[in-house]
Amino acid sequence: MSEIFLINVSDASVFNVNISEIKRYLKIHKHDTQSNSLIEECINEIYQVAIPKAVYSKDCISVENEEVKFAFDTVLSKNLSKNLCECKCAYVFCATLGIEVDRIIQKYAKIEPSKAIVLDSVASALIEEFCDYVNGILVKDKCTCPRFSAGYGDYSIIHQKKLLESLDATRKLGVVLSDSFMMTPSKTVTAVIGIKE
Repeated sequence: MSEIFLINVSDASVFNVNISEIKRYLKIHKHDTQSNSLIEECINEIYQVAIPKAVYSKDCISVENEEVKFAFDTVLSKNLSKNLCECKCAYVFCATLGIEVDRIIQKYAKIEPSKAIVLDSVASALIEEFCDYVNGILVKDKCTCPRFSAGYGDYSIIHQKKLLESLDATRKLGVVLSDSFMMTPSKTVTAVIGIKE
């Protein structure tokens, strides 16, 4: 079994979430300033409750035709095998903002639904920023492929189960998987990054 490493960020505000990106999620024109104060308020609220954490490991892989073999799973995917075709190893990771982000969104969904939508968009932008941060740590000084997540193309989300198990993500991050393969906390991402060696 591969060694599992933890990335823990104690202060989410170190990530400068992009207001234009939040507006893209909200389908608001980036030059529309009417919503700026609400967006800033929601950014601050998400910063207060988010606890960005990630776990990752480095695994040997083999790619043959459209099949990718990890130590923990075998994936039949044309898209993933194309992404990893030059790789003998890959990082697998799981990143999350934690359950408190879900709780604050759910709280406002009951009392102020419009704010809940903005909070959700802020959290979506923040988890992407955090994934970029994790990605940056892993790929530093290496030649790698773009990160690739289950659910993209023909890389089925059913493969999240074994990936999460391989990373001990339930115990280390509190991430659980539903029967329909959706992750809780909802602002959680799993990904594979191929390493070209």
